[in-house]
Amino acid sequence: MKWIKLSRALAAAVAVAAVAACTDSNAPSDVTDTELAADLAASSGEAIALDVVQAILNEGSFAGAPGINLSEQAALDTSSVTVVRTRTCYDAEDNEVQCGPGAVSMHVTMQMDGTVQRGGFTGNIHRTRDMTITGLGQGSTTRTHNGVGTSNDTTTFTGDRGTRHAEESAVDSIVNLVFQMPHASNPWPVSGQVIRNVNATITITRTDGTTVTRTISRRVVVTFPADAQGNVAIQVGDLSCTLNLVTHRVSCPTG
Repeated sequence: MKWIKLSRALAAAVAVAAVAACTDSNAPSDVTDTELAADLAASSGEAIALDVVQAILNEGSFAGAPGINLSEQAALDTSSVTVVRTRTCYDAEDNEVQCGPGAVSMHVTMQMDGTVQRGGFTGNIHRTRDMTITGLGQGSTTRTHNGVGTSNDTTTFTGDRGTRHAEESAVDSIVNLVFQMPHASNPWPVSGQVIRNVNATITITRTDGTTVTRTISRRVVVTFPADAQGNVAIQVGDLSCTLNLVTHRVSCPTG
């Protein structure tokens, strides 16, 4: 009889714990995982589009005319990002040389900090990149960019049902990103991938003032080439969207 009473008490305790679990950081809310993935698509799309621009700018004097209308991009948003770079160049025998004639490859380190504002979200970004560029020699028809980096960003999305504040951390990879030369007539990569593995903790504040916290992790992949208008597919887990490299905006299916 004592054992039966103890079993009932334990069952009751488990039931109470199960109810409590419904209020933890992964509790259901009226914002779906697909909507949260679309948020990550928007912020990751901005980051990847910026990486493409910065890849060309990393080349410095080797870039020539970049073929990207940076003033047009600046007019589309209120972003303010500071980029600090170091460049080291190498000759064909992998000896360090001055960046100029005779250099065939380059190592670039970058730190990007600032704010971005794109359509439905604003963000504070803190990103590092460690890059290599090959194909800088005279007569080369392509240049290849590879590298890794980290991102620690905060983004805020505003919608009809309230706001979503995301703390995002990501490990970023740029894999065999190939540009045809010259950049002036070939502004987008012709092959390669940019990959982000993102973890986000998102605080959802509803219009009635209540809040709920969610966590989400996704692998984000952009595979080149883009079309003539700069549109390229961006895959966020199971969600397929489109990134425009000119506006940095992402379109995802609704419904």
